Formats: sequence, structure tokens, C-alpha cells
Amino acid sequence: MEGTSFEGGKHVRIAWGITGSGDKLIECVTFMEQLTKKYNLEVHVYQSKEGVVVLKYYKLLKEVKDYFSKVSQEKSSNAPFLSGKIQLGTYKLFLIAPATANTVAKIAYGIADSLITNSAAQAMKVDVPVYIFPVDQKEGEILTTLPNGRDLKLRIRKEDVENVDKLRRMRGITVLSRIDDIEAVVKKNMQV
Repeated sequence: MEGTSFEGGKHVRIAWGITGSGDKLIECVTFMEQLTKKYNLEVHVYQSKEGVVVLKYYKLLKEVKDYFSKVSQEKSSNAPFLSGKIQLGTYKLFLIAPATANTVAKIAYGIADSLITNSAAQAMKVDVPVYIFPVDQKEGEILTTLPNGRDLKLRIRKEDVENVDKLRRMRGITVLSRIDDIEAVVKKNMQV
């Protein structure tokens, strides 16, 4: 399906929210670059305030800005006006990957006080599908890689896993178990 496009040559336009998770960030950026090229996607990147901090820390901010056609940084819960664009049908879907435990908890409990959480809430109200790849999906210890290549052991809390399970039961949200699941989402939305 190399170079496939949507609706007579129009691109599938996706809003991609990046939160402040370092875990799986490199993999998400790499995979989104590959999918953008493979499917001729138009991906608009929306970075939370902490997403910008972590992208800088992992030395990925310039790469994201250079690779994707539109990159915006959060100024408030409504600036840039992503929720309005979602409501008007500008985007086929809203992808949040990777999603921090904080973002997951806020969405699970209806808190819409940031660009990413407010946009997810508005997307659900107008039936624009929200796909979330949370990094904290299974209780226990995991190893993640720091920008310097060293491993960091993290303990995933029971509370964080419970919030992910709550998301799974919410109308309008699909929780992705793996980064690779994003490709199936793209294919599905190209056919709709």
C-alpha cells in the first residue's frame, strides 16, 4: 500500500498529540514518520507543554518540526484551537501517543484542562475517534531507555493501570496496546 491516499488523492489528515512521556517516545516518532511516508498521510502534531520538554530532552524536537507538515505547541487548553478543528471535521482521528499516566487519568475522569485532554473530550462529543497509546498498561516493573542510552527501571502502579482500563470502557476511545497498532488504525480510517 505504499503511497496510498484517501478520497481521490486527498490525504488522510491526522491530529497527533504528544504528551510528556519519554517511555516509547523515540519509537512513536520513528513509527509515525514511517507511516506518514508509507501511506502519504498528513499528520499535524500537537505537543503538550511537557511534550515539548521531553522531545527536547530526547533531542527529537527539531526532527519532529522538520519532518511533519504542521507542528504546534500548547499555549492553553484551547490554544492552538485543536478542539475547534476536531469539531469541524478537519481531522479523521485524534491520536495520542505516547500518553502519560497523567493524561490518561485526566481523560478517564473527564478533566479537560490541557490542550490534549480538552481536545480528546471534544472529539468524543462529536464522534471523532480518539486512539490512545498509554505507556502504563501493565502493573509491574519495566525498563525504558534514557536519551544517553542507559536503562531506567520504572514501576507501573496499579492506579495507572486501572485508569487505562477505565479508558477502554469509554465510548469514543480506543486504547492501543502496542505502537504497531497505529498502522491498523490508519488503514481502517482510510477505508471509511
